[in-house]
Amino acid sequence: VTYEAIKIPKWSSLSEMHPVDYYSSYTKNCTGEFTKQEVRNIRAFYYAMCAETDAMLGEVISALRDTGLLEKTIVIFTADHGELAMEHRQFYKMSMYEGSSHVPLLVMGPGIKEQQQVPNVVSLVDIYPTMLEIARIPVTQNLSGHSLMPLLCGKAENEASPRGPRPSWVLSEFHGCNVNSSMYMLRTGKWKYIAYSDGRSVLPQLFDLSDDPDELTNLAIKFPVIVHSLDKILRSVVNYPKVSSSVQEYNKRQFMMWKHSLGQNYSNVIANLRWHQDWLKEPKKYENAIDKWL
Repeated sequence: VTYEAIKIPKWSSLSEMHPVDYYSSYTKNCTGEFTKQEVRNIRAFYYAMCAETDAMLGEVISALRDTGLLEKTIVIFTADHGELAMEHRQFYKMSMYEGSSHVPLLVMGPGIKEQQQVPNVVSLVDIYPTMLEIARIPVTQNLSGHSLMPLLCGKAENEASPRGPRPSWVLSEFHGCNVNSSMYMLRTGKWKYIAYSDGRSVLPQLFDLSDDPDELTNLAIKFPVIVHSLDKILRSVVNYPKVSSSVQEYNKRQFMMWKHSLGQNYSNVIANLRWHQDWLKEPKKYENAIDKWL
């Protein structure tokens, strides 16, 4: 890794951060001070791991070539998430920013057009129907994804597709740890729209990725018509206020069962969980907040 070439991402001040981003940064212990060298080192380690992975992929391809299998093997390389690597004052994943949600997807093999970069937005849910088509197994009609083979072979996508053209958008949603709200991302063309919770209690985010690839300027207030249009598409795909409500009910129910199983010891258990050392500073404050929530 060329250390000097590593860029330091621009950070918003803590007071300017979106509330969900601030919470994520806080729970990942990223709200403190970091020197430029520390940030550059964190990013260098990540890039070095990417380089190592690339070399390992080369070993797989070399083994296929040496055994005479390369000409009849399709190789698909992808990942389940990216690494923020200190972008937006965060590391790890659990975010709809490009560093987390935009994953690699490389495909090579017989019948696949070489040296092409497909501009269409596609999703990990497209991989299953793609593999079915490769194996000549009929694709069922109720799948969320669409085979990537037309795109990979350089054909028009609506060419002989019984399921019709793929949507012009991709969807991602997350309800897990290090966020304080369910989040839903719709990506179409140059726009990325992120809705939270019930769609009203938390401000959405809108980014123009062509003009703002680093996703530093939330345009949601500036372009209400686009927000309304994208939100309408999102709601046609998933009733996200209803899903968010179900997630909240589930979380509360499961937490109550967990808390009951531990008895009075639950506070000490939380204090020793990963990333929750701050609990020890004001345990009563947090216990009272939990009681109020329950």
